[in-house]
Amino acid sequence: MGTALTVIALLIGLSGLVYAWLVRQDLDKATRRLDRYNRALYDANDQIRKLEERQAATFAELRAAIARSSGTAAFRPAMTVRESYALHPQAQEILAAYHMGGCSSCAVEMDDTLAQVCVNAGIDTEQVIGDLNILLNGQQASNGSMQGTQRVKLPNLSLEY
Repeated sequence: MGTALTVIALLIGLSGLVYAWLVRQDLDKATRRLDRYNRALYDANDQIRKLEERQAATFAELRAAIARSSGTAAFRPAMTVRESYALHPQAQEILAAYHMGGCSSCAVEMDDTLAQVCVNAGIDTEQVIGDLNILLNGQQASNGSMQGTQRVKLPNLSLEY
């Protein structure tokens, strides 16, 4: 009888090992599937982020084009940095002259307003807006076209447009 109990115990132990091995196989399969889903989710999020970025850039370009075509093109404190870049290509250089964007230590968020960026940098908003509007005033003064060659000189910066 002792041998029969030993054999039964060995069979129960062996079946427990087989069951544990099968559970481990299922766990490995589920882990691989979860990794695949996580990669797909990461890729989808990355694509969404890129689409949102493109949409925001297109929206800013459209707003700038509407402002130029309606004759109301002007830099305003409520304008986003992205919109200011779209309104005039040298706006980025003006902001960089004030150490707002242009390098990693003074980077700005593209969707922050000019007023927010100026406050964060501790710079007078009206001064920055005035310097940005010089770009547009110089363009309009040159026969109403956007192809002027007037020089604009600002602190740490010399611009031609």
